[in-house]
Amino acid sequence: MAARRTKGKRRTRSSRTARNLNLASLAESALLANAITQGFFNASLNEFVMGKSSTGMSGASSITARELISGITGGSYGTTYSVPSNMLGGKASMGGLGFGAQVQQNLKDNGIGMVVSLALIPAGFKVFNKLSRKPRTMMNKALGMSGLPVKV
Repeated sequence: MAARRTKGKRRTRSSRTARNLNLASLAESALLANAITQGFFNASLNEFVMGKSSTGMSGASSITARELISGITGGSYGTTYSVPSNMLGGKASMGGLGFGAQVQQNLKDNGIGMVVSLALIPAGFKVFNKLSRKPRTMMNKALGMSGLPVKV
């Protein structure tokens, strides 16, 4: 049997262009992620990703990624802490909240600020992008001529 031939346009193979890294959208995403981690876990994005355990007498109100992974794998979420016996008149006890209760408390404390941030950050970046279109276009042309895969 003969091969079927079409009389239409032939598909041309499109050349693949390298994706550029947009610094403005990266900054917007980082600010949004920071607002979310602050609202749910009471820790900035840096503290959440790189932070140490938040246990201690300071209230243990923040939760880090390390504590989340520990909780998922069967350990403690790190939101409870032991109070030494010499601080409570000779009795050792546990303080702090469980994971669900801690997230609820963090949302009560930081929820309004998180929602406001999640609404205002994209709006602010839209205004910024419109106001700075001409200088950013010139900068992107210069970066394109230099061969860097970065956009501003």
